[in-house]
Amino acid sequence: MRFEPASHSTLRRCLALSLGIAGFAIAWIALFRQSVDPPELVAAPPVKVDPQVLFAKWPEGRKPDLVLVLTGQSYGYLQKCGCSSPQKGGLERRFNFIESLKDRGWEVVGLDVGDVPKPLPYSPTPEQTLTKYEVSMQAMKMMGYKAVAVGKEELSLPLLNGLSKYSLQKGNEFPRVHAANISNREDFPGANGSSALVESDVITSKSGVNVGVLSVAGAELVLKNIDRSVKYSPQTAPIVNGILKNWKAPGKSTHVNVMLYQGPFEWTEPASNRKMDAQTAALGFPDFHVILCKTPDDSDAPNMPTVVNGGTTMICQVGQKGQSVGVIGIFKTANGTELYYQRVIMTEEFETPANKEKDHPLLKLLQDYSDTVRDNDYLSEMGKRKKLHTVQAQHKDAAFVGDTQCFVCHKDEWTEWAKSKHSHAYDALAKIAKHPVGRNLDGECIICHTVGYEYQTGYLNEKKTPQLKNVQCESCHGPGNLHVSEETANAKKNERQQTHKYSALLSPWKLGGKGALPTPTKFAAMVAEKDPAKRQVMMTEDENRVYLSVYKTCATCHDIENDPKFDLASYWPNVVHGGAKKKK
Repeated sequence: MRFEPASHSTLRRCLALSLGIAGFAIAWIALFRQSVDPPELVAAPPVKVDPQVLFAKWPEGRKPDLVLVLTGQSYGYLQKCGCSSPQKGGLERRFNFIESLKDRGWEVVGLDVGDVPKPLPYSPTPEQTLTKYEVSMQAMKMMGYKAVAVGKEELSLPLLNGLSKYSLQKGNEFPRVHAANISNREDFPGANGSSALVESDVITSKSGVNVGVLSVAGAELVLKNIDRSVKYSPQTAPIVNGILKNWKAPGKSTHVNVMLYQGPFEWTEPASNRKMDAQTAALGFPDFHVILCKTPDDSDAPNMPTVVNGGTTMICQVGQKGQSVGVIGIFKTANGTELYYQRVIMTEEFETPANKEKDHPLLKLLQDYSDTVRDNDYLSEMGKRKKLHTVQAQHKDAAFVGDTQCFVCHKDEWTEWAKSKHSHAYDALAKIAKHPVGRNLDGECIICHTVGYEYQTGYLNEKKTPQLKNVQCESCHGPGNLHVSEETANAKKNERQQTHKYSALLSPWKLGGKGALPTPTKFAAMVAEKDPAKRQVMMTEDENRVYLSVYKTCATCHDIENDPKFDLASYWPNVVHGGAKKKK
């Protein structure tokens, strides 16, 4: 990729336009925009996926007496993960999946291991995060959840703030927030005079199956001491054993016992310092039939649980961000109670049919959330905590200027950009996105559809900074005002007096201002070669270094969730411009 200084004649034109006829320049640019054919602005059809084979190994022809849906670590993901297909997750799909189980005549109970919210990095106040937590709890109520554990992210709200958004308002109704080993539950009052936190529950199905549920914070969470208003009991074992004893009391006998374990499957500290993890919890409390624990960061959920205690306890991990759920079928037999497990990925097959969208309760809830984000102008909250771009950290006066400034001297590059989908990224949110609409007013989405939303002088909102809508030159190259000013000044000087101090800043993937991506011809050969190892050796060392650096820049938005099919070699022809386009 090359970002070359403009020619001397072009710089004179820049100077004339900037000093004398700026109004004409704007009008000229507007006319030129009309002559560039924009990319077709339509919603991409979802990738069709083959339906999953569900419950094939469950007892054929038998109806489960109760079905448990296990989730956790949603991290505030109300929507499916990503902007392009194939996508996984989303509360809408989970709702539809649970409804499909009910349509089979099955009774369904939801249980969640916690970490429902996730503080948003761009918001200086917790209001949007708290609103998402409230919406998530309301959604789980719609789906029939009974218990949600307290995790690291709930403590980060902090906990009382989260409880005030749901449990304190709802009179401690289901889903109830569980925390067996929080010792000061009375410090978190509920709306009905009791604590907003419960120690345990026994859930009875219509068929008479009793399920005991409790939540335990593991040592890893306790030691972090995230929320100092929360106090944990020094000894967890007596609490758990006391609850188990109560569940065995006459008239209260449980058929299935579930522990929501807020901790890892495996403790990663040295063995000499090993604390209780899900495995040691299972071995220490063999009366539990199901232990739902956390999945390691950046790890997918296993397809099947780990079975211990001679086959009587299953340790389940269900993954993160709502991308999959675990399903346990409970069957009463003459020989006792049998459990069967199935992991189900929330794919396109659980999308809402078009003829059922109008009165869909979960879609309405999501739209209400989007309207709340709009009405409270959470988008503008970013203006209070914008960070410095790398260029701004080096040069305090660096600022974003918008594509009209780039066009004046870089017409050819601008023309290529105008043909790309990047030039209409904002409209993709404002005009195409639905379920819900209004995502152009949500910082979670707009950050990848505008220029510099998270940085100082970057996008604020459509009224104050309309010139920074869409994915423009500065989205990749960085703030360009210093470059514009320098080149404008150069137009007054002879060639020997000119400086190009700031040009290199706009190509940060180069080393010392040198280096380039592979040529389009080589990129085409790389696309034809599917073996990643063979692809890499097709590039020179310098090309590979620049390639990886550019890839890193692209991946800030085109990551595995938002664009799972992203491949720089394949995508580059859609955005190639300037000197890079001219090379063969």
